[in-house]
Amino acid sequence: MSTKDWALEMALYSQWQNQKLYGICDGLSDADRKLDRGLFFGSIHRTLDHILMVDRVLWDFTLSGTPPRDWDPNRKITDDYETLRGERAAFDAMLLEKIRLQPKTWLDETVSYHHPRLGRERSHPRQFTLMQLFNHGTHHRSQVTSALHAMGIDYGNTDLPYNPLSQY
Repeated sequence: MSTKDWALEMALYSQWQNQKLYGICDGLSDADRKLDRGLFFGSIHRTLDHILMVDRVLWDFTLSGTPPRDWDPNRKITDDYETLRGERAAFDAMLLEKIRLQPKTWLDETVSYHHPRLGRERSHPRQFTLMQLFNHGTHHRSQVTSALHAMGIDYGNTDLPYNPLSQY
């Protein structure tokens, strides 16, 4: 599997999981989505908002090779669930299209930059940042699915081979 094929498969997986997660959250009340459940970002809504905000930041970093300035993990996109849902779907569609349009070797290109928090120069392939995007989303979606489980809601399967959107 090429790096590009891996990236496409992960983008399809992310899209599938986001569709499942938002589909379940559609059935919750706004109050249930916004209730502080002890997640890293408190509520299901804030966690979903955080995932999308970071996805945007990391995708911009993947494209540009320039780390974000004025990083704030608590920055919000919106308090409106329908807006968030629409922006999530639009981002997932855009990500798939942009990855498909990139040349096969694009993710293997090295980006170098000064990392202000580490205080040193850093170099890595573009795919490293994209890996973080997918890893970060999976990490926080698991927090939401745990909260749903505690509410008695079965999230279902998350295994790659069961992805109906898979290219394989």
